[in-house]
Amino acid sequence: MTPGFPAFRALLVSWLEHSSLFPDKNLHIDLILNPEAGAFRHRWKLQGLVEALHQAGHGLPPPLWSDRKVKVSTWTTEYSGQERVILAHLQATDPTGPGDQRLIVVAGGDGTSRGALISALDLPLEIREGLLFFRLPLGTGNDSAETRDWARALEALSGRGTQTVEPRPLPVLEVQALGHPLHFSFNIASLGLDAFVAHLTNRLKGWFPGNSYGLMVDAASFFYEAFVRVAPTMIELRNQGKIVLKWDEGILLAAMGVSGHRTYGAGKKVLPDDDNFCMAGKKSLFSKLAYRKPFYTGTHRGLSGVVLARGDALRIDSRVRVPMQMDGEVLWLDPENFPLTMTVREKGLRVLALAGNSSSP
Repeated sequence: MTPGFPAFRALLVSWLEHSSLFPDKNLHIDLILNPEAGAFRHRWKLQGLVEALHQAGHGLPPPLWSDRKVKVSTWTTEYSGQERVILAHLQATDPTGPGDQRLIVVAGGDGTSRGALISALDLPLEIREGLLFFRLPLGTGNDSAETRDWARALEALSGRGTQTVEPRPLPVLEVQALGHPLHFSFNIASLGLDAFVAHLTNRLKGWFPGNSYGLMVDAASFFYEAFVRVAPTMIELRNQGKIVLKWDEGILLAAMGVSGHRTYGAGKKVLPDDDNFCMAGKKSLFSKLAYRKPFYTGTHRGLSGVVLARGDALRIDSRVRVPMQMDGEVLWLDPENFPLTMTVREKGLRVLALAGNSSSP
């Protein structure tokens, strides 16, 4: 655990205890902290977070005077997958009464957020629907968080600034490959080059700490086809039962989000508008490098071989081994694992989204 983490935890708990969210309800906040998240690995980053917490309240009005109660319970993860144990315990010890609100604040990276949401899917639907999640941007990418801006996140949780929040449903992308259990994505799942980038990033993050996504894109562009054969791939995208796209040529990537306005790789705008599907056909090395900036900035619509569309059900057939990623978790698929399907579904999950923020679900 990085020195300074206990001080950060205490300050964050105090911040949450003074929240004015849901002023007409008793508020029970469960804070799940991952001390190994990217923002906690470097002393200077952690010090910046502590200073930000000290400064954040200076411009805010004092908490609203109210008879309601705010209780904060803290959970610090010690191993991968502990989120499942925590969520099960929360169900067994639910302290909320009629009209109370329970908020789960996940303080970690995309992996911690993903673990908490997957664990919530194990809860009975009536329990799940009573929870609200807010994901703090404390990883290296933070593409799954309600906002990638730490100051906006703190203001939103205070309930006292200009940044208002509202409960919204969070769709789930069910990902099914033959021979594998059902997987879930809460942001973007994809096949091809960007999954290979995630694979390299995960393998080499110990050598290249911090956000090394851009460096890995260059490396993957050079070496991708030495590891993955780009072959004709059958793609069928449907929306409300109607076919909106069919493809049977080689692809460089195919990405599907739970909604549009989503990013990966620390803010890369692969789904820049309302469309939740993006595909790129096979490209030369020069084109792959040239297309990098438009994909980063969300200006790739209209580029040759790039397709953006909207759908709720995707089917992919491949005759070659390819990587797939789901919110940064990588799985290699062999030909016998196809067809691969991705389906957007409502599962009763809700997040506390920033009002007016188009990137929120």
